[in-house]
Amino acid sequence: MNKQMLRGVIFAGLFLIPFVPFLVSSSLFFPFITTKAFAWRAIVEVIFAAWVVLALWDKQYRPKRSIILYAVLAFLAVIGLADLLGVDRAASFWSNFERMEGYISLLHLGAFFLVISSIFEEKHWTRWWNTSLAASAIMAGYALLQVWGVLQPSQDLARVDGTFGNAIYLAVYMLIHIFVALLLMAREWRNKNMRWTYSLLIIFQIIIIYYTATRGAILGLLGGLLVMAVINSMNKEDRSIRKASIAVIVGLAVLVGGFFMVKDSAFVAKSPVLSRFSTLTLADIKTQGRYFVWPIALEGFKERPILGWGQENFSYVFQEHYKPEMFILEPWFDRAHNIFLDWAVVGGLLGLLAYLLLYAAYLRVVWRGGNRFSFAEKSILTGLISAYFFHNFFVFDHLTSYVLFFSLLAYLHSHATGELLWIKDVSETRIKSLAVPAAAVLLVLALYFVNAKPLMGNVYTIEALKAVQLKNPPAAATYFEKAYQASLLGRPEVVEHMSSNVPSILGSNISAEEKNSFYSFAKAAVEGQAKKFSNSARTELIAGSFFSGLGLLDDAKPYFERAKELSPGKQLSYFELGAIAINQGRSVEALELFKQAYEMAPGYNEAKIIYLAGAIYAGDRALERELMSGMPERLVVFDDRIVSAYYATKRFGDLTALFGRRKALDPQNAATYDEYIRQIRNQ
Repeated sequence: MNKQMLRGVIFAGLFLIPFVPFLVSSSLFFPFITTKAFAWRAIVEVIFAAWVVLALWDKQYRPKRSIILYAVLAFLAVIGLADLLGVDRAASFWSNFERMEGYISLLHLGAFFLVISSIFEEKHWTRWWNTSLAASAIMAGYALLQVWGVLQPSQDLARVDGTFGNAIYLAVYMLIHIFVALLLMAREWRNKNMRWTYSLLIIFQIIIIYYTATRGAILGLLGGLLVMAVINSMNKEDRSIRKASIAVIVGLAVLVGGFFMVKDSAFVAKSPVLSRFSTLTLADIKTQGRYFVWPIALEGFKERPILGWGQENFSYVFQEHYKPEMFILEPWFDRAHNIFLDWAVVGGLLGLLAYLLLYAAYLRVVWRGGNRFSFAEKSILTGLISAYFFHNFFVFDHLTSYVLFFSLLAYLHSHATGELLWIKDVSETRIKSLAVPAAAVLLVLALYFVNAKPLMGNVYTIEALKAVQLKNPPAAATYFEKAYQASLLGRPEVVEHMSSNVPSILGSNISAEEKNSFYSFAKAAVEGQAKKFSNSARTELIAGSFFSGLGLLDDAKPYFERAKELSPGKQLSYFELGAIAINQGRSVEALELFKQAYEMAPGYNEAKIIYLAGAIYAGDRALERELMSGMPERLVVFDDRIVSAYYATKRFGDLTALFGRRKALDPQNAATYDEYIRQIRNQ
């Protein structure tokens, strides 16, 4: 082993990183997230181990002092302390398969920052950014195939998402690369071929951002360009740039003003992208997650204002302040959809300030760092961070955007003119006898515990779910056990999916011995999670559903009661407790629970139907008629819970009438309803 070999390993790893966003494996659980994250972590671990040895060997590869380095270290220290003192340290450190963030990812970002900022010179940075731009061009080409319908986006067919699985992730990826291309174009302006290449790439990337239909990124782009142009309008180094900047300002004003003039036109209304802007009203905003979640995040910040709750603990804030009107949204939020509120909840005031310090350090180095940036380049870098800042008001970061952000920080850090962090020489003998073996051992341990074991757990999870779909209960049971035992990362997700599939596995034709064995394991896993996360309403609901799904109602009830206590505004706990009461013959108690859930948000049709079913079970005919009178007929007639309620209370005449209405409303299935009516009359 020599210095050149170590450099080769580091450079190879660094130049692979721009292509990580393309990695997607259907063999993994949350493939768009976990495939990239595991590959990224492995690369960083390898290059960091090589860099540590190289930095000990040769002083020129050691980090320099700079305000950006101190800001990064302060951020890692503050968030680390917040995680340590937070609600759930394990979740804060490992995160989960859906996000793959947590403190473990911040450590990898810190390691990446140290390596790339210490190893790259300006010529390497230019090649690396051009490599990243080339990767972004390929990604844009892939997204264009989605625009043309050759490939299908993974989520919303109207919004392209590349290989990210999320249009927002693709949008911010393109957003950052647009400004990087502007920066390199400014440097290569005299080179006509390169100028045209960058210009065409920028246009291509803008088109893709448009087709992501991501409002935050589009507004961030416009805002970033405006900031860049305003600054450059004061450019004393180049008169032509100053004139062009004024033209950009005018162009942006015309673009925005023109849109407001035609926002009610048929053309805009028919556009899936433009209509997302034109139809945004106060009424629409009140139905969106951010309208509810941002105030919840502020409440969480006020409760723990100094060091916050720790990473991946937003769900505790969410459950406590959940509002019944949020039934229109997804059931659980783990982010505030505003990166600044997210860090305020995660790390309190200190965490938010530490995060904002990264931006301040960035701008400090751009404008006062004694670097070689021209005025135009400074304006572009400022426009970039402004666009990113504005975009982050409406979303949260993810792996690729974090990598690009830390790459920018590292790039600026490498331009700072600070002294080496440490200059003490280390003998070659000690390096080869101590540093190399230690780095190798730590690398193997990191690759195994941080990547291999969680990766195995992830694969086992997807294999278990596949086995469930393929009606292979023995394999599903085996894989669920293996997934649970493999790693702490993803364990709550394994328990959640396992508990929801236990009834089908135990109801299959596997042997009694296999059933008992799997039930004992699943029960211990569910109870263990519920005990460990006894303050998590979601975990308590999962445990309650596990037992209720197996008919163990007395075992389920305490978990649902605990969930109701932890999240009193969430109707699901009331529904489950009411269902238990009905099954145990306490229909009046069930009706009271259903009434409480309904009165929280009378507009919630699910709560209204369940309340109606409760009235039928309780024999409250007056309430039944009152509720029915205010509900659409189809909503009642086609809900099988009403059928079950009529049947359980032996109201066969009403049941026959209900199927008669189904027959009238759905004549294509008249024969089926006639058969139901015949069977009822034979009771």
